[in-house]
Amino acid sequence: MWRQRLYRIGCCLFGAAAVSGFLGAPAAAQARFSGPCAETVQKYCGDVVPGQGRVMKCLNEHRDDQSIACKDWIAEQQKSFKELQLACYEEISKLCPMDPSDWIRVLQCLDYNYVSLKLDCRDKLRGIKNRLQ
Repeated sequence: MWRQRLYRIGCCLFGAAAVSGFLGAPAAAQARFSGPCAETVQKYCGDVVPGQGRVMKCLNEHRDDQSIACKDWIAEQQKSFKELQLACYEEISKLCPMDPSDWIRVLQCLDYNYVSLKLDCRDKLRGIKNRLQ
């Protein structure tokens, strides 16, 4: 279940095509988005081809049109990812040598290597996973 929510967060923050490629979501799921930003995505970004951060770029271009809940949700997710990056800097560098801005793959990598993570990194990762369930 947390992977489905990670998919939705990734769709908003990073583009649905990129997320679906990593999580194996069906193509039909790429067009769906739920949550606080769903209305903004549908209204202003419905014609955007998902992938390579295009949905997020569209959201950024329509920042003034977003609801307060959408703005808050995006800020919360970005803050959580930054905190995770700080707590897991060594693990990401050593175990997940990929583009650090590709958060979907970084989260998957950290989850895959969970037993090798330091406790503070595990706590941050667990916190994100728990929020996504």
